[in-house]
Amino acid sequence: MKIAIWHNLPSGGGSRALNYHLNGLHQRGHQIEIWSNSPDADGFMQIPSDVKIHKITYNRTKETSLKDKFKSIFFEKDQNMLDMEAHCKQCADEINAGGFDVLFANSCFFYAVPFISQHVKIPKVLYLGEPFRFFYESLPRLVWEAPQGASGKVFRRSYWLPFLEDLWVERRNRVQMREERKNYEAFDKVLVNSIYSAESCLKAYGTPAEVCYLGIDSEIFKPTQIEKSDYVIGLGNFYVNKNPRLAVEAMAQMKNKGIKLIWVANMVSQTYAEEMQSLAKQTGVSFEIKTMVSDNELVSLLSNALCMIYTSQLEPFGFAPLEANACGTPVIALQEGGVKETIIPNKNGFLSDRNPKNLAKYLDLLSENSAMRKEMGIFAADYVRKEWTLEKCTNNIENALKSVL
Repeated sequence: MKIAIWHNLPSGGGSRALNYHLNGLHQRGHQIEIWSNSPDADGFMQIPSDVKIHKITYNRTKETSLKDKFKSIFFEKDQNMLDMEAHCKQCADEINAGGFDVLFANSCFFYAVPFISQHVKIPKVLYLGEPFRFFYESLPRLVWEAPQGASGKVFRRSYWLPFLEDLWVERRNRVQMREERKNYEAFDKVLVNSIYSAESCLKAYGTPAEVCYLGIDSEIFKPTQIEKSDYVIGLGNFYVNKNPRLAVEAMAQMKNKGIKLIWVANMVSQTYAEEMQSLAKQTGVSFEIKTMVSDNELVSLLSNALCMIYTSQLEPFGFAPLEANACGTPVIALQEGGVKETIIPNKNGFLSDRNPKNLAKYLDLLSENSAMRKEMGIFAADYVRKEWTLEKCTNNIENALKSVL
């Protein structure tokens, strides 16, 4: 196949998934070209040298003009959205003229479901990590929840300015929801990483998606040392939805107070990080955040951890638990989201509710029982090597792309 790829992904799970898909398809002899504002996801992806890259710039403004606010009130697209649509149209025009068999689109960091589906005339498939969660989940409150009522302030300027600000934000969000649904419906096939994500898409867009499971590179993620150190590892961008607070609270409930929590992240909210470091200090938890570590360092950290604690909220799939498993490390995760499709309780880890005390019981169990850790670690690494291979991952995406031709 001659495959055109489009994406607007940052470093993280989405770009790692695309990296696996891209390299797997390339190794099977498919001809591939990439269109993106940042083709290698800011250096995160390893793109084969003979894959042609088209870097099409997209510039986004941080400040919203008064004109855009006024347009949003009347359900018109703001300038950022118009610029993204123009970016996608330029990419689509080049793809349409290139004699490609299929478009393999991936998510957009800003809009989740990309506008390119509206402009490409060849068969088109989207790999969607998740819907735009901000619209459909309480993080910590749904964006649609109304602010406080006037309560006698209706004649005050202090009421009307926030009222107008809320009005344009609400209208802008509704415009984005409308456009994302149209974009979603324009694809011939939408692929997702888990049954949970398929259900999320059905709830968000009213149309089902097809599960196309991912895989783990067991040549990179593999055990590097038998003896475990005295720390628990967390992994994921340091934001509220990854829920490091719960990990700190669970560590604080452990009987063994000598265990450290190391959190590895590519992106960090500095304000939130300072808040969690303060919480750790108050609760007596030894806590460290490591940023932008190399694959070699990550594998070493995963391999030598007592276990992984995975507290991400409603995680669609979760590469991190399987990467830890591939390194021979059991995982303690929340019993929600796509993680339920990868963690087998009492085999490669444990699933828990959100009670920090219950999470701490599993942390204590693994930290105190080296024989259990070893047995679970051996099973976990073997499980990933057999069930979550890159070969299966490539089979899945290759068959899905061929099905629309």
